[in-house]
Amino acid sequence: MSSATKICVFTRTWLSSGAGLFAQELVAGLVEAGANVTFVAPSAEKPVYETPRPRLKRLRAPRERRDNAPKAVRALASLARVVVGTLQALRARLSNRLFIVTIPEPLPFAVPMLALLWLTGARIIFVAHDPLPHAWSLPRKLHGFERWLHGVCYRLARVVVVLSEPSRTRLLEAYPQVSCPVEVIEHGVFILEQVSAVPGSGQLLLFGTLRRNKGVREAIEGTILAARQGVPVRLLVAGEPYKEEPDYWRECLELAQSAPDVVTLSVGYVPDEEMETLFSQSDALILPYQEFFSQSGVAMMAASNGRPIIATRAGGVGALIAEGMPASAIAAPVDGASVAQAIAAFYATPREDWQQAVQAYQAYTREHRSWAAIGRHYLTLASSLTGRLEA
Repeated sequence: MSSATKICVFTRTWLSSGAGLFAQELVAGLVEAGANVTFVAPSAEKPVYETPRPRLKRLRAPRERRDNAPKAVRALASLARVVVGTLQALRARLSNRLFIVTIPEPLPFAVPMLALLWLTGARIIFVAHDPLPHAWSLPRKLHGFERWLHGVCYRLARVVVVLSEPSRTRLLEAYPQVSCPVEVIEHGVFILEQVSAVPGSGQLLLFGTLRRNKGVREAIEGTILAARQGVPVRLLVAGEPYKEEPDYWRECLELAQSAPDVVTLSVGYVPDEEMETLFSQSDALILPYQEFFSQSGVAMMAASNGRPIIATRAGGVGALIAEGMPASAIAAPVDGASVAQAIAAFYATPREDWQQAVQAYQAYTREHRSWAAIGRHYLTLASSLTGRLEA
């Protein structure tokens, strides 16, 4: 594989968690695989991802504001990120023909940028984390337009990459007009520095963006029901509510506050140092996902760090369970009762059995889904794409 392969990776994200960490680790994996990478993104949250490396060129855009600044100030900061990020992408086009785009700007801005790259002859590998939006960003009367914009992104791509086989199936069902290849390249590992063995603490962890299709309400209901039925369990909910679903979060908040002896809320962004503590204190992660078609970064974090899951088989999570990820499966229909049953089944299994199972699966995950391996997959795809273009 030629070290001369040149790739630009573009993203708007910068937090060293979730989608931001995906982009930062993907860049590291590509560089390790031998690519010459131009990375267009705001400065990473963790300085380690800004360490200069051979074969890596860094073009930065401003970050958005995540503080309590006035709305107009935050809007201007976001607009600056869009404008500068687009200009940096076009600058990168001067020396790069291949682009990997993961979590671009909001669609009304992303589509013009992708179109400009396409018109200048760029070849785009578009990473579709969610083949369909998990929640609509535009008003209801514009949902058709928003769906069309997603389709335009796919049509401007030379290849679309999804993170699981269920994602590919869902994308092709939703957009049968997509004519480019849709390839599956799995999610890489997210490794915390130090996580203890399964503690047997009776605590479950629900972590990540708190939105409807993550089954937050069902997780709270199910844990409360299991506790009332005599299972020695409590739930820690840690993460940021999805701002487009304020009514749903209010429902979850009221339910959690009705059982403070069972449910603890830690609302807000969770930094890495706190994440290690949360994982070490928790027996398992709970993922009652519904209408979910992608791969779960939370599930990958559990697999990477030796934690079982209590989860539905939605999207890529189901593929992980079928592969052998230690899990107590939540049966359909997903409601408080089915979640409580899965929790009870989890705690009916000895902790030592879970620990043995997660150690084996953790070793498998770290070997097969290292970011070096993921980088090689993307570099192989990029190299073959270049070959097809030149043939």
